[in-house]
Amino acid sequence: MKEPKLNNLKLDKNGTKETRKAFAKNPKVRVTIHFDADLLTLVKKMAEQVGAPYQTLLNKILRDALLKKSSEESRLDKLEQELLKIKKKLAAKTTKPKREMQLRQYDKHQRR
Repeated sequence: MKEPKLNNLKLDKNGTKETRKAFAKNPKVRVTIHFDADLLTLVKKMAEQVGAPYQTLLNKILRDALLKKSSEESRLDKLEQELLKIKKKLAAKTTKPKREMQLRQYDKHQRR
């Protein structure tokens, strides 16, 4: 990639303000964490390819994973609730005929 000439660059004041506002909404917290060396190397290579600091990439990976999991759990909860409703409806429909069949079988057995 070609390096831009500094005298050709223009400062985008509105864009800078918007970026600063976005960063202010999600303040960063410094933490110390231990990663496996091979994972950190892989993340640093990925960050280099993307052109972002590896900490920023890690933050994005973690955020995406957590939000995806939350979304999947929410969808799973909704599906389980719907399944329970369907089971209850089926049970209500089949309970009466099933009970009648059981009584008929009992009657036949008693007659023997």
